[in-house]
Amino acid sequence: MRSSTILLILAMPAGVLGYLVGVRITEALPLPAGVKEVVVLFGPLFIAGLCMLPFLVPFFDRKATEDLAAYRRSQESSQDGGDDTGDPPG
Repeated sequence: MRSSTILLILAMPAGVLGYLVGVRITEALPLPAGVKEVVVLFGPLFIAGLCMLPFLVPFFDRKATEDLAAYRRSQESSQDGGDDTGDPPG
C-alpha cells in the first residue's frame, strides 16, 4: 500500500474532526440571525474540506501522474505506428 493511499484513508477522520471543530467555532460566533444559519451550515463544511485537502492532494497527484504517463505512452505509440508520408488518412 502506497503512502498516498494511506493518506486518502486518513482524510475522512481529518474531515470529521475539522467539521466538529468548525461547528464549535461557528456556533460561538456572535452573528445576526439570518447570517448565522448560513454560516453554521457552510462554515464547518469549508473547514472540514480544508482539513482534508493535505491528505487528498498526494492521492490525486499520483493518479494524475499515472494518467499523464499513460497518455504520453499512447501518443508515442500512435506516432511510431503511423505512416511517414504526412498525407491525411483516407
